[in-house]
Amino acid sequence: MKHMQTETVFKYLNEVRFKTLSNWSAGTILSNKILYKDGFNLEPIRNLILRNREREILEDDKAYKQVTIKLYSKGVVQRGDELVLGKNIGTKTQFRISQGQFIMSKIDARNGAFGIVPAELEGAITTQDFLSYNINTERILPDFFNLITGTRHFAELCQRASSGTTGRQRVDENAFLEFRIPVPSIKVQKEICSEFETNMSLANEAEELANNHVESLKGIFEPILKIKNDENKGRFSVYSFTDLDRWDLWNRTVELKSNYPLKKMSQLIKSINTGTTPPTTKKHYFEPGEVNFFTPVDLGTEKYLVQAERKISLKAIEDKKARVFEKGTLLFVGIGSSIGKIGIVAEQFACSNQQITGFLIDTHQALTEYVYYYFKMFKEITTLEKTQATLPIINQEKINNIPIPLPPMEFQEQLVKSIDEIENKIAFLKNASENSKKKAKEQFESAIFNTNLQFSQISSSQMLGLLNSL
Repeated sequence: MKHMQTETVFKYLNEVRFKTLSNWSAGTILSNKILYKDGFNLEPIRNLILRNREREILEDDKAYKQVTIKLYSKGVVQRGDELVLGKNIGTKTQFRISQGQFIMSKIDARNGAFGIVPAELEGAITTQDFLSYNINTERILPDFFNLITGTRHFAELCQRASSGTTGRQRVDENAFLEFRIPVPSIKVQKEICSEFETNMSLANEAEELANNHVESLKGIFEPILKIKNDENKGRFSVYSFTDLDRWDLWNRTVELKSNYPLKKMSQLIKSINTGTTPPTTKKHYFEPGEVNFFTPVDLGTEKYLVQAERKISLKAIEDKKARVFEKGTLLFVGIGSSIGKIGIVAEQFACSNQQITGFLIDTHQALTEYVYYYFKMFKEITTLEKTQATLPIINQEKINNIPIPLPPMEFQEQLVKSIDEIENKIAFLKNASENSKKKAKEQFESAIFNTNLQFSQISSSQMLGLLNSL
């Protein structure tokens, strides 16, 4: 057997100083060398933060804010909407936290339950299951530290520092504090944080514009309907803006009025059927997956239903074990917590489970898209007759009884076109917001880690110009 040459052996050996050894895992030690870019000092976390030990002895008649830390670095927020009196809190000795401190959950740190205390939680209290720290701002900026803690690598560090039974693994504070993270100069930290904030500001602006457009959608129906809450009677009524020459009393608690004819859905529906699920024990009804099999989870985001999470085979249809809905059918969720969601079958045909009822519209009277938008925007009308049991239900009879104002086809076309334009803007803005958030995260990680990411070709100034044009 030949011995390996010395030069070859040294390619597989790495040295580490004992005082920087945080644990005995070679993978952990080498990962820092591989992940972080050269040129940054790697500092143990204990050199950057100092444990907060400010105790608070609760008083019975004093009100306190309590804290919840969202998983996956989603932020630190108040638990509940109300302050809690000390007499209603079991643990009387707690810790007082302050704005700008780093805080994490001992139990859920491995799932990203950490963040920076916001201004609104100044003086809030936590139990010993939360660890809070003052940040040494001369070494690391709170915003930069917050970004570091939001990376997947930091969550992995917390997982390595956690021990215990599944579901109750607590972070080992000493092991956690020994982990090393990159610490650039304060000047570089400020530059990195500024770039991140620029992209996040654009993302937030796009999201706000999208929300404004969503709020404006119902206004398009104002020439037809206007919903007015009747606070005195605890109900609402629907009125048109113009003189009313037609009306209908549909429900004991809701009065619909419109200057256009009010029809029942039964007058517009050509056919209506409820979906069925093939026997799940019969594998050949689900494999191969050839036909879209829609369930409530597939509805609610897109107007046209193109892709379902689940599929069934053509054999299930041949054996009449599944209900077939042709292209243009409106699929309406009539059972369950997501009752009222709706979509239009876009393919030649599709199937659904029994929570969904499908109906075809007489397109000589109404546009399918007009009915879709009416159902989508006025769930308080389309779902009003649902049963109030544990499992809300709207059956075929109740769908047929839903009232709908019916303006001329030309007006329906104009309304659908206007809504489509706004929906397209909303989709663009939401996509722009997500892209800006992704770009912010990727640019930060590329500045710290050895990554090779491709960024959006749209600059921040170009993005701002696009937002201003909408």
